[in-house]
This record gives sequence, C-alpha cells and structure tokens, in this order.
Amino acid sequence: MENPRKMDITVLFVEDEPVTRSTIAAILERQIHTVLLAGDGRAGLEAFKAHQPEIVITDIRMPVMSGLDMAREIKLLAPRTHVIVTTAHNDTEFFLDAIDIGIDQYLLKPIDRDRLFAAIRKTQEVLGLERTIRFKNREQKKLIKELQVALQNIKTLQGLIPICASCKKIRDDKGYWNQIEAYISEHSSAEFSHGICPDCAKKIYPGYTKD
Repeated sequence: MENPRKMDITVLFVEDEPVTRSTIAAILERQIHTVLLAGDGRAGLEAFKAHQPEIVITDIRMPVMSGLDMAREIKLLAPRTHVIVTTAHNDTEFFLDAIDIGIDQYLLKPIDRDRLFAAIRKTQEVLGLERTIRFKNREQKKLIKELQVALQNIKTLQGLIPICASCKKIRDDKGYWNQIEAYISEHSSAEFSHGICPDCAKKIYPGYTKD
C-alpha cells in the first residue's frame, strides 16, 4: 500500500553503481512521491530536462559525465534546483567546485538513511519557503498592476479647454457646449457644492446686501 504521507516532490537520483542505485531508490520510494533514476551524469541531465525534478541527488565520480559537471549544467538550466551530492572522497577540490557550482548539500558515502532524509526534509522546507515567496511576489505584482490600471482610469483634466468668454460653457470633444459643472464632473472626480460669492450676491440681491 502506498504511503499517504509521502513527500509531494520529485527526486532524481543519479548513481553509476547498480546495487547502490537500486538500494537507495527503494529507500527513497517509500517516502518520496516520484523518484527518477539515472546511471551517469549524461543520462541524469537528460532525465532532468524531461521531468524538471525539484531535487537532484547525485554521485560525483561517474562515467560519461561526472556529477559535478551534470550539476553545473542543471544549475545553468534551472538555478533554483536543489542539488545534493554524495561522495566517498574528502577532496578539497570537490568542495571548491561544489561552492562554485552552487551545490546545496552533500552526504558522505556510505549513505546513511536518516541523514539522507534529513537533507531531503531540509530541502523540502526551503522549497516551501521559496514557493511562498514566489506566491507573494506574484500577488504583489498583481496588486501593483491593478493599482496602475486604477491610476490610469482616474479622470483628470489636462490640456487646452475651450471655454466661452461670455457664458463660461465648455466645448467637449464632440463639439457640444456644456455647463462648466457638468463638464468638470464628467472629466474628473470633483463634486460641486453650490453657493454664491459676495460680488454676485450684490448684483442679484442688491437690497439684501451691505456695501
């Protein structure tokens, strides 16, 4: 029966030694939803291109293409891919190359099951954080785009406005003359509150105003 608690990730395991490859694959398949296998770096690179796994676990010394050369190509194709290397060699040059390539973690051979899954779980946590960050960035970009559209839709008055020197009506783009209040209301977010200025009050209501 399939383990319902399997990690919902795809792991590519690249190892040239058949016994080690089948043994580790059986261990991985108990806990990982999808496990891909390859026997050398070239085959591993092709499997990566075809399936785009989130995690790659690879030996270093292999025929055709080494694990580090494969990891370098993978990082060029998909920099966010997490690569865990397995090695039996305490090699200074390996560590320098690994840092240069951007290897995420390494495991010493023989591979310990607990350390293997600890490395995978740690990587899974990082993957989860990366997904959250990408989601938030997408939402932020979406919000910014919506705000930009909203700002573009805000009604503004600009340019030359034809206005009658006598009655103060404004001519619109269709050639119609509109009351100034109607024109401004249609072309902006302004609202009018009517009143009367002192000069007009004197003209209209001369008997009710004081000089």
